[in-house]
Amino acid sequence: MRCLQSLFPCLFQSSKDKKEKKEIKVICNYNPKKANSNESGDLLNINKNSCNVNNKFLKNNYVNNNGLIDDSNHSKNKDNSVVKGAPLTFEIEEKMKEEKELIKKREKELNEREEELNKLLSDKQNEFLVRDKEINSKMSDLNNREKVITSKETELEQKIKKISQKESDLKLQQSKLEEKKNQINLKQDKLSQLLEKYKQENEDLKKKNLELRKDPILVGLNNIGATCYMNATLQSLSNSDKLTEYFLKDYKYEPKNNKKIMSNVYYNVIRDLWNRENHNKSFSPNEFKEKLSQENPLFAGIAANDSKDLINFLIERFHNELNIVKNENGMQNNNNLNYEVTQNDQLNEQKMLEIFTNEFKIKYNSIISNLFYGLLETKSQCQQCKYIKYNFQVYSFIEFPLERVNQYCFMTGKRYNYVMNSNKNPDIDLYECFEYYNNLELMTGDNQMYCNICNCNCDSLYGSLLYSTPNYLIINLNRGRGAVYECKVIFPEQLNLFNFVTFKNGNTVYELYAVICHIGPSSMSGHFVAYCRNRIDKKWYLYNDAFVNMCQSPNEYQKGMAYILFYQVLSSS
Repeated sequence: MRCLQSLFPCLFQSSKDKKEKKEIKVICNYNPKKANSNESGDLLNINKNSCNVNNKFLKNNYVNNNGLIDDSNHSKNKDNSVVKGAPLTFEIEEKMKEEKELIKKREKELNEREEELNKLLSDKQNEFLVRDKEINSKMSDLNNREKVITSKETELEQKIKKISQKESDLKLQQSKLEEKKNQINLKQDKLSQLLEKYKQENEDLKKKNLELRKDPILVGLNNIGATCYMNATLQSLSNSDKLTEYFLKDYKYEPKNNKKIMSNVYYNVIRDLWNRENHNKSFSPNEFKEKLSQENPLFAGIAANDSKDLINFLIERFHNELNIVKNENGMQNNNNLNYEVTQNDQLNEQKMLEIFTNEFKIKYNSIISNLFYGLLETKSQCQQCKYIKYNFQVYSFIEFPLERVNQYCFMTGKRYNYVMNSNKNPDIDLYECFEYYNNLELMTGDNQMYCNICNCNCDSLYGSLLYSTPNYLIINLNRGRGAVYECKVIFPEQLNLFNFVTFKNGNTVYELYAVICHIGPSSMSGHFVAYCRNRIDKKWYLYNDAFVNMCQSPNEYQKGMAYILFYQVLSSS
């Protein structure tokens, strides 16, 4: 309020001051000597908002010594109306009325203005009050926050103290733990010594148990309708030591897994074949035969089949089901690993092996590929430009056509006493089969091969070579699909392939552990039996369906009718 009074003092004047301003003071310097003259006197000042009246309006009028208008000397009419000087008084009254009206208007305006200002003041006061409240609330919030922060600081200080206390406790515990570790290390040393003694004792016990349990497990398979080929195959594969160990110890049996149908039923057969409770007994592999017929129509029904076809199917199928590396369809990748080089590239054996192993690991990783797969190298050389092309292919089965092997031996001069029309075929040595297999044949005439360098068909040397051999080598002595080609095959119990393998840093020395023999005039008829060296006592037995008998190995009968040979690696040369 005081600020507004200082800014607008006229608005806050009292009513007395206003009344004083309303009075009209007529100031006149009257000279009595000139009173009777009609000369104009000095100015008559009328103070009303600085308003001045000239004394010429007071001409012929009289002013007393007090400066006020005096009309007593004027003549009056009978009705006491002023005759002389009346016009002057009338005009002054009119002026005063007008001034009063102006003053009232001004008062109204001032009152209105005062009301407006009062309203503004009240509004401002309200605003200031609201702001004061807000400021007070904010200050209270800040105070509260300050209190919270101080409380948190105190809590943090307490926590820091606790943490420091815990750190000190942890240091003590660590020192104690170190002491305990030292004690544990001492105890471990003592335990290791005890374990070594225990291992030695355990080994001695194992040796004693092996000596006590040298008795083999001999279990036969019943013939359930022309299944001698299947029984002989299962008995031979079951005596593949590492494969059987895998199925008995490491294989995860999943009966509801449709992707492992054949592996599951084979696991059941192996489990029953090597169950000691079944020793000197036999059982019927009905489940295996049923699933085999469903998965491959070739083996459906009771028609006679070939052990060679069954082995090829089972090895490929087991690999597909047990392969860790799968393609988009969940099946085995293509078994061709193609790589072409020219003679000028001078690709050494080590580099060729690196190329093979890199691609082989990408496509193959199963117990089957680790045990039964080797690498076959096919080589073709153009006789014009000497361009050499290598092609690598995975194999699990080697097939020797015995009749062609005999013809090869005759053409190369190894059969001097061989008579073409003789009723008796000469004996064949197994090493001669490998010589025939690794022979490069000259392809001429209609058999010419296309050369990419010469862009035409040219005479070429073409043949297959054993680049590397697997851990388990299966050999088929093919005696023909029709009439059996009868001849003896001399196969050793210990086979050395050092001279027949391109990559000589691998496995080359093998030991015979099973032979499948075929008895009968035709490959599609007759009977199949298996001669196997038992994986427990390492003795030879004849597996003839449900009957298992001990025999000598290998005898002349086996050599005359041997059909499939099973070798396992002994050592690398």
